[in-house]
Amino acid sequence: MSEPVQSSGAPSSTATADTPALQIEDMHAAYERVEVLRGVNLTVGAGQVFALLGPNGAGKSTTLRIVSGRMKPLRGRVLVDGRDIAGRSADRLARDGVCSVPEGRGVFPSLTVAENLRMWTFRGGLRRSEVEDAAYGRFPRLAERRKQLAGTLSGGEQQMLAMSRALSTKPKLLLLDEISMGLAPLIVAELYEVVGQIAREGFAILLVEQFASTALAVAERAAVMVQGRIEMEGTPAEIGAAAGALYLGAGSK
Repeated sequence: MSEPVQSSGAPSSTATADTPALQIEDMHAAYERVEVLRGVNLTVGAGQVFALLGPNGAGKSTTLRIVSGRMKPLRGRVLVDGRDIAGRSADRLARDGVCSVPEGRGVFPSLTVAENLRMWTFRGGLRRSEVEDAAYGRFPRLAERRKQLAGTLSGGEQQMLAMSRALSTKPKLLLLDEISMGLAPLIVAELYEVVGQIAREGFAILLVEQFASTALAVAERAAVMVQGRIEMEGTPAEIGAAAGALYLGAGSK
């Protein structure tokens, strides 16, 4: 087996002949005076699933916050479909096709499932029937709960609802941040079956996951981030064999 690619500070070489869905170049970020990203380079090809792994505090979720427009980097470039998206708001990025399922889900707990789905229609002029058909088709359990308040759903069902929102506009790039957090293994497996289905439909996905083996099972490419830097990049087989040397425990965040 070939050796995983060690980070050299150059942009990732995962891009194909097509324009990459996402390209991050020399990205730096900080919280107040504490630098948390130190020159991140990463490329997600069109239609590719890329898993970003690493220990707690490595900077993985910060990377997603910057790509989704919820945080500004100190410096560096973020390109989506070849266009620099620096300075764009999260709302503008969503309209441009960058959608995220953040840690914590973010559904409207006091609204029913059907009312939550109706809220999705206000972004992008979608028809209610289109959103409902897509959501219930992917997640039949939501159809059974359509009149139930979202706040009373199980954690897994809330995650399904959050994913239906992100997928409602058929995004160019889908960002998934710890969708398994706090969920039972059977529910995690069910959610990742849907992630695999989405991947086969050609969506570009950048996912952060605490369970390395779960993420690597659906990814085409993966990287390990340690202390704000990409330390290793390669195929899932390569990363799975070597990631343990970079952070403690295969299930670490």
